[in-house]
Amino acid sequence: MKKIIPVLLLSFISCQKEDTSMFDVVFSNQPIIKSATIEPKAINLDSVLIGGEKKPEDTIWVKFKATAIVYDIDGLNDIATVNLEVINPIKNLTLTRGDLQRINDSTFTLQASFNVQRKDDGNYYVKFSARDKNNLPSNEVYLSLKLYRGNRPPFISDLKAPDTVFVQDQTTLIKISIKATDPDGIEDIKTVQFNSFKPDGTPSSGNPFKMYDDGNLSGISGDDIAGDGIYSIIIQLPPNTQKGKYRFEFQAIDKSNTSSNILTHYIYVL
Repeated sequence: MKKIIPVLLLSFISCQKEDTSMFDVVFSNQPIIKSATIEPKAINLDSVLIGGEKKPEDTIWVKFKATAIVYDIDGLNDIATVNLEVINPIKNLTLTRGDLQRINDSTFTLQASFNVQRKDDGNYYVKFSARDKNNLPSNEVYLSLKLYRGNRPPFISDLKAPDTVFVQDQTTLIKISIKATDPDGIEDIKTVQFNSFKPDGTPSSGNPFKMYDDGNLSGISGDDIAGDGIYSIIIQLPPNTQKGKYRFEFQAIDKSNTSSNILTHYIYVL
């Protein structure tokens, strides 16, 4: 019995060594997103025209550039994918996903896009993440993308109109002009118009009357130069025009249907 014990012990040790040699231990490190940026960080949804209008239900394509700097201690070639998601946090909805493309050793970029309705302004999240070739995930980086309604109203000024008009035996012509501007660009002005009111306070049947910046292309405006922001109209007063004090109210409206200030002017017809 004393001679058998060492043999059994050696056999046990031998088997134990063989079992442990069956396992290959592989160590891998997670990739790290060191930094991420998006450009622009805020987008004005009212800067986009759809069919010449700015309706709340318009579908707007939002575009931005995403860049990420990614590091991996196991070597940059160990980085398998770098991707992003655009998330609506209110609805908890992912609007788009995309893979960033490597442009040098550690820099990845993507021209991303997604669509929303113009009325869906708010703060959205852009989520960055990466994985290595062993499918180990990186840290996650969240950036805020602000979508806002930034329409600004037009403004009218420099009204040129007579204070007094004398009715003649023939039709009398009156030229009225006004300047209209818009912080979002003159192309954002939808119309410049006025309402007129008779001496008894009742509105004219043709209200509102449109004014033109067309270089007199219409033949009825008397406008001097097209596209210069000066809107004009020629008013005809027949001999039987009711005499008295007329009120004119001028206003511009942009393509978001936002109104400008109102300029009021009185003309005495004698």
